[in-house]
Amino acid sequence: MQRLLIPLRELWTDFLDLLFPPSRGCPLCGAAAEDGELCSRCREMFLDNRMPVGCTICGCFQRPSGKRTGTPGEEPGGSGGGALVTTSRSTGRGGAPFPHLPCPQCGAGCPPFNAARAVGPYEGVLKEAVLRLKFRRERWLARPLGRLLAAVARELVPPGTPPLVVPVPLSRKRLQARGFNQAEWLARELSLTLGWSLVPALRKVRETPPQTGLPRSARLSNLSGSFALAGDIPPGSVAVLVDDVITTGSTARECTRTLLAAGVVAVYVVTLAGPLCCGSTEGDTGGPLF
Repeated sequence: MQRLLIPLRELWTDFLDLLFPPSRGCPLCGAAAEDGELCSRCREMFLDNRMPVGCTICGCFQRPSGKRTGTPGEEPGGSGGGALVTTSRSTGRGGAPFPHLPCPQCGAGCPPFNAARAVGPYEGVLKEAVLRLKFRRERWLARPLGRLLAAVARELVPPGTPPLVVPVPLSRKRLQARGFNQAEWLARELSLTLGWSLVPALRKVRETPPQTGLPRSARLSNLSGSFALAGDIPPGSVAVLVDDVITTGSTARECTRTLLAAGVVAVYVVTLAGPLCCGSTEGDTGGPLF
């Protein structure tokens, strides 16, 4: 039944897009671009000018000392106060390597997933895009953002048997209130881009309070036992878990444990936005706790 709900919701949102079509141009900054595609400047900022990861497990971002970042319309190194930086390579500009070491949190207790990566930190244009997709229901953003996720997933997942793409589910109550699951939208675009199978293998079986404001230990216990399988999943599968934001990784941990218990052998987590590592030179995570 749950597998039927996804296409039904997609048909409804497709109908809404016909009634209220998105504006033309780049969906992030509005600059000239092919319909529904990122402009060359935004694509360069997200895919070619990447912030290095500071942890090869959770994928938190390490901002190089003194690095300034731009916003669409600014030249790199300009005087503007933007804060857009991106994704997951382990080298900085010019190919200089960054340490392949776990962050303090992962070093203290390695998460059950193999690795997690995000398109960029939760700030600047990327933060705005997440909020627009999630709370303004700007569904047309799912296509370009899903393709950014596909680029991250292609780099992260080792070659071999194509993995299953698994969106992080919402509880029934929250899904009814919101009317859609943004993780499903993103997972669908990722699967279409890479040709990987979309499998809604998880469901949320227990309503939980929002994670925001809870200490780390409480976030973990808050989600304990809240996910279950929504159907059969082939044993020995590799899964790509998709969500919009990762901060502490509590949701990703619980979803991963459920998938591993079902016989999945490896789980890789990809999200639009992730946190800065502890001790990064500017700011903190600043993101929502999911």
